[in-house]
Amino acid sequence: MILETILASLVPVGIEGIKQAAARWFGGVRATSVDEQIKLDANEIEKIKAIAELDKPAGQPSQWVVDLRASARYLGALLCIAVGIGSLFMPVAATVQALALEAANIAFGFLFGSRIVSNLMRK
Repeated sequence: MILETILASLVPVGIEGIKQAAARWFGGVRATSVDEQIKLDANEIEKIKAIAELDKPAGQPSQWVVDLRASARYLGALLCIAVGIGSLFMPVAATVQALALEAANIAFGFLFGSRIVSNLMRK
């Protein structure tokens, strides 16, 4: 079970590695002029602005609400990991235990997968 958990948490890293390798081998999207590079960068900035706009709350909520909203994904992921690990020590059916561990694997990948990828990209 532990080996399966570790391997499942490395799946996002493997997928990102395959995407990076494919972009390197096949060239990916490249600008052929400075004007095209500026347009590609502007497009990326617009995507980030759109994502930030979706996450902005309407009105002026209390600071604890803002903090809770910011940490909700991480708290949910930690709860999911805790339930998955806790299922190992509870008398539940094997299928329920496997499902709980798979959910914990996904949450672990969410929390630590991007950090692992960014550390690999720096080297």
